[in-house]
Order: sequence, then structure tokens, then C-alpha cells
Amino acid sequence: MFQFSEGRNSALGRYLLFQLSFLFFLTPLHSQKLSPKTVTPNPEELILITEVSSGKSKTEKVYGASEFLKREYSPASTFKTYLVLSLLENNIIDPKEKIESADKHIPNSPRLLDLRDALFYSSNDYFEKVFPKLGKEKLDLTLRKIGYLENSKSNSKLADWWIDLAGLKHGGRIRLTPKSVHSSWSKIFENGYGLNKDLMEEWKKALFWSKCQEREANVYGKTGSWEGSFWFQGALIRSENDYVIYTILNRSKSGSRTGTITRFYRLAGCKVPSLE
Repeated sequence: MFQFSEGRNSALGRYLLFQLSFLFFLTPLHSQKLSPKTVTPNPEELILITEVSSGKSKTEKVYGASEFLKREYSPASTFKTYLVLSLLENNIIDPKEKIESADKHIPNSPRLLDLRDALFYSSNDYFEKVFPKLGKEKLDLTLRKIGYLENSKSNSKLADWWIDLAGLKHGGRIRLTPKSVHSSWSKIFENGYGLNKDLMEEWKKALFWSKCQEREANVYGKTGSWEGSFWFQGALIRSENDYVIYTILNRSKSGSRTGTITRFYRLAGCKVPSLE
């Protein structure tokens, strides 16, 4: 502890203490933890969080409706994340090419969308148009390679998941536990798939959502809405050794896509981007 005598030294002491206090309140964002200090789950909500901090081991936390952990749900449009991987892996699309897409849930539709736009707005029309060039066989090879269905109890045979082209938007008959959905998402940012570096960079570009100036980080994400489930998978990435991965599952009757997106951004401490 600092000790100072009366008079001039006392004034110097007050000045130094003021400077120390000032520096404390101006701690750079890059030295602050990315994970939320507290998480209070909403009713009918499950939140899974994986955090990696520089120089520290990985931590995993679960908040909310623990009964959801024992059940399997449709991954909904989070499935498109892995459809996109297969499209990129097989050089089916140019990520920058814009395709006219008409979806009722997308503002100002019909509109031209590139790959990143198609994921951001979760366009069904876009992926139905490009999928025939890929086909189920190549998609299945990608799903096998990354072990997407390994932890699914209700999908013993990969071939059984397919329904039709319209079912592509939610993964057909696929049903997965929230932990399995979260694990597949986390591996993207943990380099857990062992994929080519250039392929991973293109994949992440397609999953980019916004800059988070408040946390000096990038946000990546994917929504999903199907069968009463509202998903948001988010990643707040500061560096390859400093990030937080989120999976939010809301099964409230009052749940919504926009509400789940907003929920993630509030947890992450970032400004919600324009959804228009």
C-alpha cells in the first residue's frame, strides 16, 4: 500500500492514486472476458456456452431448461451451415455470385443474395436453386466426413434423413440433442474438422454476421426455426485462442427468430445488426 507524508507528498499520493483508478476503468476491451458475467435463462430456454480464453483451458456451461438436453429436436435451418460446407467443398457455387431469391420471411423479397446473404436471411429458395448441382450423395459424404449424425439416436442410417427438396431447409428427418448441435457448431471455430485452411476461411466468411465493436470481436451465427424450436448459434471471436461459442434453444410459445437473435446479442454484449 502507498504511504505518503503530509503536504507536497500527500498531494502527489492523491494524484498517483487517481491515475491508478483512471487506468483501472480504462482497461482495454481486449483484456476483458468475452463471456457474460451472469446468465439468467428465460422460461423454456436452454443456453449452452463454450469459452476459450488466452492461456486458459476450455470451459463449458449449461443454463436453463435442462430437460431439453435429454431430447432430440430438428436442427431446423442450422442444418444449412453444413449444406454450405458441402457446396463449398465441392466447388458448386461462387460465394460472391448473387442469385435472385424469393422468400416471404425475407425483407424486400424477391432480392439478389450471395452466399453470406442466403445464410444470414436463411433463404430457402436460394438453397433449393443451387442444391441440384450438389445432390444428396455429395452432401451425405460431407455429413459423414464431419460426423454430423454420430450422436443422433434416431438416425441410425444416414440415408433415412432425406424427405424431399423442401425438407432440405430443416434437415428432413434429422433429430439431434442440443449438445450435439452445439458440438458441431463449436468445432468450426476450434478447427475440429481438420479441413483445408482455405475452405475453412470461406466457410467462416459465409457464417459472418457482424462486427462487435463493443467487444473488439467478430460475430458469426446461424438461425433456425422449425417445429416450435427457435435456435440461434453464435460465435464471438476475438482470436483463435479467445472466443465464446453459444447455442440458444427457445421453445416458448412466444418465441421468435428475431427474439432469439436479440437474445444472443444481449448475452454477447454487442449491438444487434440491421436484420433488413
